[in-house]
Amino acid sequence: ERWVWKVAFRIAAGELKDRKMRTNQIEESSYQMPEEAIAMVSLLGQLSPKQRAAVVLHYFADLPNEQTAEILGVTTATVRVHLSQGRRRLHRLLEENDA
Repeated sequence: ERWVWKVAFRIAAGELKDRKMRTNQIEESSYQMPEEAIAMVSLLGQLSPKQRAAVVLHYFADLPNEQTAEILGVTTATVRVHLSQGRRRLHRLLEENDA
């Protein structure tokens, strides 16, 4: 089960990277991502890979710290550190964007 999450995360991380590269080239399509979602993807792309992984798995996949730690191959304490640092960084980035 752990390998499934690793594969899913790598696919999602690759999608984030691709999406970041295409942000300026968004074309009209049958579905447009809301502006807030585009902004969030951009902000997540500015986190370190470890912070981004912890934030995505914990907040977007709604996994508990223990399961996030197992998937990432780290301790729950490390997950808490990455989540804390990621939240702080996102907060700073949001403040910068509002200024």
